Formats: sequence, structure tokens, C-alpha cells
Amino acid sequence: MKKAPPVLKQFINFWALQNYPPTGKKWTLDQKFKAAKKAGFDAVGGPAELESRRLTDEHGFADYVAYIDANAKTYKDRLEAAKAVRPARINVQVCDHDTPPKEAAAVWLKLEKLAVKMGLNVDLEVHRDTCTETPEKVYEIAALYKKATGKTISLCWDFSHVGVVKHLRPPYADFCLARPELIQNARQFHFRPFNGHHCQIAVTDGKGHEVPEIKPYFEFIDDLIACWMKGAKGGEVVYVCPEFGAHDGVYGLTNFPDIWKDLLRVSAKTEELWKKHLRTTFKG
Repeated sequence: MKKAPPVLKQFINFWALQNYPPTGKKWTLDQKFKAAKKAGFDAVGGPAELESRRLTDEHGFADYVAYIDANAKTYKDRLEAAKAVRPARINVQVCDHDTPPKEAAAVWLKLEKLAVKMGLNVDLEVHRDTCTETPEKVYEIAALYKKATGKTISLCWDFSHVGVVKHLRPPYADFCLARPELIQNARQFHFRPFNGHHCQIAVTDGKGHEVPEIKPYFEFIDDLIACWMKGAKGGEVVYVCPEFGAHDGVYGLTNFPDIWKDLLRVSAKTEELWKKHLRTTFKG
């Protein structure tokens, strides 16, 4: 029997379009939703807010990916807020950079147990200034989770954080994909272009031409999708966000080209690479 192929759903986080465009009249929220729909995005990601969910429904997007932070004192309230927006998945940033892995794992186990009871899908995000700030902490938390449950933890990987924390040099796959089981069990990824000293880099030169620095990043995404596909059994749904910080935020720099156009370039490349590996792995 032919296996059902896995499904890629790309979602937009409108943080990228904060005060966009950087010059001239700013886009309204309605314009942002319409642009994302026209660009072919499958879902929307953002905070656990009812208004965001309403607009997502109004503009015809099937799914919403909720973003929350949580610790031992707040996780119950955060999950309740997330449940109200009917999320397909919840991206969770847990505790702080100095939270010991054992303590963080205990919080995650309680949070996930409650989430399952509530019918929610949660992913622990790999992110700076949280309990997953370094790969070593991620792996220790994953080991503690495995020991407690016998299962592989569900992570949301954002390798731009790993890249700068470890000052990586390309090829990035050598370091980032060292634990393939943690890649293959993920159902959510944030694809922000990075290098070893910059958490966000430009994709183009502002004239439509890709800058040399983006080549190693796209090669990494190619390797990452190939790694994920090797563990796919068929029918999985994976949510990917081509995530960019806005021009006027801490990720965007004033000399960056058009954020929206660069974001669409990453989205198109992701789709291209996904289809390439889908053809190879799930032949008819």
C-alpha cells in the first residue's frame, strides 16, 4: 500500500511586517493578511490572542500556531489562553537561560501532560534566553524527558539561535543535525537565515540577487529536510515559518533589503527543497 506523503504547511508570523514597509505608508493588518494569503501561506502564527484567531479565520487560513512562554507558575494560564485560539500547534519558550535542565524538564513534563489532557499539541522551542539556550541543555532536557516517558521530545527548532551561540561555520549540518532523532520527531521549524555571528542575515542584495552568505544556509535547509524525511513514516504534518525579525526590531538592520521579499524567497526555497526530497523519499 502506498504511504500517504507528509504535508508541509508554511505559516506567516506578522512580526516580520511590523511597521512595514520601512518608508512610506504602513500596511494595515488587513493588507498583511491579504498579502500572506496571496503568497500562498497555509497558516498564521502569533500570540494566543482571540483577535488574531478571528482574523485568521476571516481571511480563510485553516490553522493557527500559537506562541507562548511558560514557567512553573504560569504554564496553566498560558495553556488556557492558547486553547482559546484553537491552535494547530503551540510553540512554547520555557523558563530562562539559567534554569537548570532538570528543573526545566520537570516544567515541560507537567506542561505537556496538561496539554495532552486539553487536546493541545505543544513543541518546546530551541531559543536563546530560555532553558534551551545551548544545544547541550537541549540534549540534556531531551534525555531527561526520554528517561521519564520513554518517548522522544517534540521540539521546535530555530537553528539561528544555535548558530550564533556556537559561532558555527558552514557546513552547518555537521553540528546542527548531530541528533537526527530530535530533528525527525519535530513538527515545527522556524527557518530564519543565519550565519555563525548573525542570527538573521539578508537573502538578497536588494536587487533580487542572492547574496553569497545565503548559499550555506540554503544548503543547510536542504540537509535538514533530507534528514527529516529519512524518519518520516507518512501522513505527518510539519509547520514551517520563514521567520524574520522586522526592519525596526532587534533582528532587522537598517541596511537590510525588503524583508517581505526576502521572506518570500525563503518560503519558495523551502517549498522547492521539500518537493525535491518528497519525490525522492515518497516515490509512487
